[in-house]
Amino acid sequence: MAQVFLARHSGHGGAFAVKVLAEYLAQDPQVVARFEQEARTAASLSGHPNIVPIFDIGSGNGLHYLIMQFISGENLSSYLSEHGKLAPADALNVVAQTATGLVWSESKHIVHRDLKPANILLDKTGHIVILDFGISKIADVATGLTRPGESLGTPYYMSPEQIRGEPCDLRSDLYSLGIVLFELLAGRRPFDADSIVAIQMAHLAAPVPLLRAADPSLPEACEVFVQKLLQKRREDRYQGPQELLDELQKFGATSGPGKLRPKVNAALEAVLVEPVSTISATAVICPPPSVTTHPIPKATRSVSAAPIFLDMPRPQFATIPPPAPTAPPAPPLPIPKARDKRRFLWIASGVFAAIVVVAVLFLSLVPALPAPELNDAYGRMLLVPAGDFIYGENSPDSPRPRQTLSLRGFYVDEMEVSNKEYKQFVDATGHTAPKSADFTTAPDNPVAGVTYEDARAFAAWAGKRLPTEEEWEKAARGVDGRRYPWGQEPWTSGVPASLKPVNSFPDRKSPNGALNMAGNVFEWTASTFPAGETEFTDMRTVLGTVRFSRIWHTIKGGSFSPHGDVFFLCFMRRGFPSDQQSPVIGFRCVRDLPTPRLFSRLKALFSR
Repeated sequence: MAQVFLARHSGHGGAFAVKVLAEYLAQDPQVVARFEQEARTAASLSGHPNIVPIFDIGSGNGLHYLIMQFISGENLSSYLSEHGKLAPADALNVVAQTATGLVWSESKHIVHRDLKPANILLDKTGHIVILDFGISKIADVATGLTRPGESLGTPYYMSPEQIRGEPCDLRSDLYSLGIVLFELLAGRRPFDADSIVAIQMAHLAAPVPLLRAADPSLPEACEVFVQKLLQKRREDRYQGPQELLDELQKFGATSGPGKLRPKVNAALEAVLVEPVSTISATAVICPPPSVTTHPIPKATRSVSAAPIFLDMPRPQFATIPPPAPTAPPAPPLPIPKARDKRRFLWIASGVFAAIVVVAVLFLSLVPALPAPELNDAYGRMLLVPAGDFIYGENSPDSPRPRQTLSLRGFYVDEMEVSNKEYKQFVDATGHTAPKSADFTTAPDNPVAGVTYEDARAFAAWAGKRLPTEEEWEKAARGVDGRRYPWGQEPWTSGVPASLKPVNSFPDRKSPNGALNMAGNVFEWTASTFPAGETEFTDMRTVLGTVRFSRIWHTIKGGSFSPHGDVFFLCFMRRGFPSDQQSPVIGFRCVRDLPTPRLFSRLKALFSR
């Protein structure tokens, strides 16, 4: 369908993947419409660490292209070909990370419809990134681009409803993910045959092979996950990626970066370390995803224009003759006459305008350095820069052992959300107010007595979100692996026993400047907590009822309450039912770094 080029930005040297629709397909308006829909759909998913970002889409000289982030890594199809099946913990981590990306796509009402190992990339930090929402569509919206009875996808991984040409939803993606999980654990696909029709019939009618029949050493839970994911009726599967993710985490699977590392393409890595000036006459064609060892052909066309490929000639695979030697400099031009002067001024004005446009386009692709802080209607947010940090506990026996992770940059609230800020939300939306005793009497205290769903609703209203456990921990402890936000030593005397204003104790702020990340209230995170029967039994005793959610979320930071200081350690965690509230649980929010917008900058320029 397309060729993918590795491109270097001529200004700052950044690497991009440029996907160009095949020339013969560009003659079909329906294919072009599907390609453009792919770009718009994929771009709306940008901002999640498990989905490849799309930066731009455009066309020129009869070519249609999109510009994506280049990610150095290896897709799972290639990895399995070289290494064979995975250990259960690694396979479940891959599926948990993929499910995390699907939770995000579900929030945007977008279905992938072609999930398979070749579209799941493992990067150099152990992150899983979903590629190519290339045939996805807005769920339940008829676009006219898929003909009646036409089924899109790869037969080995297609759900029964997809084979029947029925509308797909996220449960269809979960079926495909179940095929992937089977393949990761067994080293082969559950349904294989000599013809596409036979494969499709197996998806529609054949029972799912027992995973443990091939390998009895596999945990029983793996069989449960596979069998439920591969139910023929979508009503019998997990009803959403979050439900699957919750079950995986209860089993102990993590959704952060795993231990697997890819075999990177040495030729591409070599190009990436070259100065831009030395590669200005080369465009590298990325090999097909399933053939990572294929020699990389080159085309001797320039990529020195900025931005990349905006007036790109048609890609060629043949050598273009080098330009003729530069001619000797011409003699000085005579002084122009009056009419020539006017003509010269017109030309100069046009050249200047072109330079301005090119400069704006160039700046739109240069990642701006994020500000160290930003202020919004709800207070100040502090930058947590991108990069590595130390996460987890010191004990190697811990379910979250100490390890180095890498996160994208983000902003975190300097302070916990206060009663005053939460009351603005309640007044504006009619949301139920918390029943905490100080909600109206202590506006500067942190809001407490809110459920996870309450916290998430406030964050969405404020244009923010709740942090993941990993993000919370990086914001609290910085990059040096400290035990507490303020350093290595515990707080042993003068620890308050009741809530204090959110701006209290500036001497105990985190390395990034956030206050009370240990103490005041526990803070909700977006990460689920692997609660089991032991925790359920304890919660029944505490609440005096069995009516609470089995979906729990992680809370962090301890509280100013009896024994709350036990949890001041940055890596300590507790869990709480998502539908319950507590007088010692509140929250703070985070915000993704803004992404430069090409067309917004152009609009700002020409609206002046």
